[in-house]
Amino acid sequence: MENYQKGPSTQKHEFKNVFICGGTGFLGFYSAKEFIRQGAKVGVLALPNELTLSQDWWPQEIDVHYGRLFNLRPGDESPTVTEDELVQMFTGFDTLVYAVGPDDRMHTPKGVTGYDFFHTYLVDKVIPVFEAAKKAGVKKAILLNSYFAYFDRRWPESHLADRHPYIKVRVEQGDALIKTGGGVADGGMDVVVLELPYIFGSMPGRTPLWKEVFLDRFAGMPAIFFPKGGTNMIHVNGIAESVVAAAYYGQHGDRLPIGNKDWKFKNMINLIMETIGCKKRYFGVGAGVAAMGVKMTVVKKLKKDNQDSGLNYNYLMQDIQSKDLFYEDDVNKVQEYLHYDELGYDGGGTIEDGIIATAKACYPHRFDEDGKLIAKWQGVNPVRNETADNNVFVNKGKKKESK
Repeated sequence: MENYQKGPSTQKHEFKNVFICGGTGFLGFYSAKEFIRQGAKVGVLALPNELTLSQDWWPQEIDVHYGRLFNLRPGDESPTVTEDELVQMFTGFDTLVYAVGPDDRMHTPKGVTGYDFFHTYLVDKVIPVFEAAKKAGVKKAILLNSYFAYFDRRWPESHLADRHPYIKVRVEQGDALIKTGGGVADGGMDVVVLELPYIFGSMPGRTPLWKEVFLDRFAGMPAIFFPKGGTNMIHVNGIAESVVAAAYYGQHGDRLPIGNKDWKFKNMINLIMETIGCKKRYFGVGAGVAAMGVKMTVVKKLKKDNQDSGLNYNYLMQDIQSKDLFYEDDVNKVQEYLHYDELGYDGGGTIEDGIIATAKACYPHRFDEDGKLIAKWQGVNPVRNETADNNVFVNKGKKKESK
């Protein structure tokens, strides 16, 4: 039985100085803000020239360090930080949050297997970071992982890790970094693994990844054809709460399923479409039909390009997308374990608010300064890589006037 199933944690870590690898990213940014609200001093590692830290939205009390932990692009020889540089960077901090890594929907460079690619950037490149943190005297590290690892434990008969390289690597990542930390009780560093589901919300200066990897794929379709499954979902504010609560109350070796609401894909997709004024709606398809479509398109293209993926598209539809990846009961146990009531946490707000914020951030030109849909966009379907000017349907009137 895992610790979170036994009742509230009895160990509390009092943090004062927190370092976040990936602190200018989506999850790290919100976590940084919540740590500041809790009275901690925060340092973050950002990629050089990753984004402009505008005074209008960036918390000026955050201490920003610049450097690369690794280079994801083939042939990129940009300098990366050494373990000695990391030790120096982490010295004086009591807590580390690691919120870095390739997304599971990424395709590998040509000729590289999915397992090799993800293992390199989620295990091999991360162990030295945790070793450096331990050498620097950091007492607790929070690793942001994936809920696929949770379902691999829960559904052993599905062989998720055996079939999907990304899932196998996420399981191995948790194992490797817990071992690397070793635990404060044994003279090392406590490591807590947070297993995260679908995450919604928006961040200044960035277009959500949802647009490129999800919404753009449906631009040319008359409806949103998608499997009939569902998943647990959470607002990004809820991720920040879970990170801070785990920094307080997580125990070494914990693997904690984080989330909020169990929702069907139908509800998620239709809410996005309604928010942006789109006429398209969800149309559910069976796992077999969905798998056939993916094999004829994505699998065929990957083979042609000599690329691989983290999630095996030959099994993705039946293993994952057509299943209900639900676990609200365990989410509630984790929240009790991490003392959410004491911290005044509620799970981070409604998932509806998070989905609406995501949709607006994907298509900001469709909304006025008050966040209301501009009338001309009502009933207009998106096009691929849509901007304010390139949607031929909404701009028909302009073309006629110009003639």
